[in-house]
Parts: sequence; structure tokens; C-alpha cells
Amino acid sequence: MDEKILRRIDGQAGVSGLSEILGERLKATDLNTLLLDVFQKKAVAASPAELLRAYRENRFVRPSNIDPLDFGNFVMGWLHAARNAGFSLLQLSPLAPLGSCAALATVHQNKVVSALRGTEVVADATNVLALESVLRREEEGFPFDPLHLCAVHRHVRAQAIPRTPGYSAHFSILGLTSAGRDTGDRIFEKESLLRHMLFYRDYLENELQLGKATLRLKPLSSKGHSDPVFRSIMTYLQENAPASPIEVADGGSRNYYECLQFKVVVAAGTNDELEIADGGFTDWTRQLSSNHKERLLISGLGLELLYKIIRHLV
Repeated sequence: MDEKILRRIDGQAGVSGLSEILGERLKATDLNTLLLDVFQKKAVAASPAELLRAYRENRFVRPSNIDPLDFGNFVMGWLHAARNAGFSLLQLSPLAPLGSCAALATVHQNKVVSALRGTEVVADATNVLALESVLRREEEGFPFDPLHLCAVHRHVRAQAIPRTPGYSAHFSILGLTSAGRDTGDRIFEKESLLRHMLFYRDYLENELQLGKATLRLKPLSSKGHSDPVFRSIMTYLQENAPASPIEVADGGSRNYYECLQFKVVVAAGTNDELEIADGGFTDWTRQLSSNHKERLLISGLGLELLYKIIRHLV
């Protein structure tokens, strides 16, 4: 938050350090009660003309330009394929616990639409799927058998929108997670990554007929391409999916991924390509469960963007 703006607010309120008082000294329940009263006053004071102007100007509230029936059929195809690939399907809530992105993935809270009652609007379905994975696996005593979850969800994100056709503040994605245990020799990592990779490849190539889908791997350790774990996973993928093109990209910063990041790339025109899916391994289930044996692979596909491209809406 801009410090100049905070100082101005302090001056208007006549209270120094107001943000610190509200954010750090008040109990969460008391802050919620206070903000509920504040927003009630703001809501009843709004005129119909102001409401219409807000609807016209606020990028978070305007409808998408897609055909709901056609897009719904497009989504159903992906969901059936995910179930056939061994993923359990979920219909997520529009809300997640406050901090679901910032606490796990070190995403700044300003990029998320925060809400009241200890919640935020879901900005990344894979964070919620990670929470659900830990609850389910914890109830079953953290079994060796992995848990594979899938959800199609409409995200809302508060960061600036790229000046690229097809992007908006709210959009539908398909999210996948595979949660399991470390059983040695990186078996979980190899098998779960192959599962995600084949799911995307098969549907993009066979059902949507978008041509060859390329898997692009990016090593994230300081050893880069020579990292033995990365090379072991790479070899496993090449042996078990010999017909799939696999590229190795230059190493990058870790962000919230561990070991490697992968992208699924399809052709988008004569000389262009589209990185339509993205994923990698994270420590989220280890953080949430305090169980160092837990492992998690997440991935997501820009479902609405892909639909717009296929339907020539962008």
C-alpha cells in the first residue's frame, strides 16, 4: 500500500498508525464487525445512479463475452476427460480462507480480492485444492495412494490486466492437483507429472485437434539441467511418453515451485505459440500438514482463454 495514502488517511481520521491498529491489534472478529458496519453504511448511502456508474466502470463486475451454453459444453468435455484420467471432480466455493494465496504462495494480498468474514475471493483454485487435499489425506492417515483432484473455477484477480486480447479480471481455469507421499526414488514426482502431462496432451491433440502439444520443462535448482533429480524425472517422461515432444528451457527463479516448472505449449498461428498450461511441485501440503513426507503437484490450464482462441473471439 502507498505510504503517502496511508499517512493521508491517518490525518483525516486523526489516528496515527490506523492501519497497524486495525490489522495487528484488533482481533479478527472485532475487525470483521467493524468493517461490516462500515460497508453497511457505504451500501445504504449509494444511489441508483452511483450503482449504475460502478457497474459500467468496475472491471471486476462486467460479464464475459463468451456464449455460456457453448462454453459450458467446452468445459464438460474437459471435466469428463479429467474424470477418465483419474481425477476426482469438485465444485469449489467462490470464497477461500483469507490468506490462501499470500500465506502459501507468497502472492501479495493486493492481487487478491479480499472479503469479510475471514475470506477472500478465490484467485487460484489450486490453493483451495491443496487445502482440500490435506483435509482428506489427514482424515485417512496420509495414505501412500495419491489423491488427484480437479476443479473448473471462475477466478477473480486484482492485479493489472495485460493489454492482450482475451484477458479479463475474471476468467475460468481448469486446476489439477496430485497429493501424495515421498516413497523414494521420486516415484510420486515422476508418476504425477506424467499423469498431468498426458491428460493435457491427449485432450489438446486428440479431442481439440490442436496439433502436437509440447511439454516444456524448466529446472529450478542452482544446478540447472545437470541436477540429478531433474534429469531423473526428464528421463522417466521420455521413456513413458516417447511420442510427446519435451523441451528443456533455461532455468529460472524458484517462485513457489520446487525442482521444476512445466508448461504445455500449443501452436497459435503460423509462427506463434501459446503456453496454455502451467504447473510444478510445491511445498504447500507440507506447510499445511506439518508433515515433511507430503508431496504436491499443481497445474492449471487457461480454459476460457483457450476457448476464446479456438472460437476466434480474440
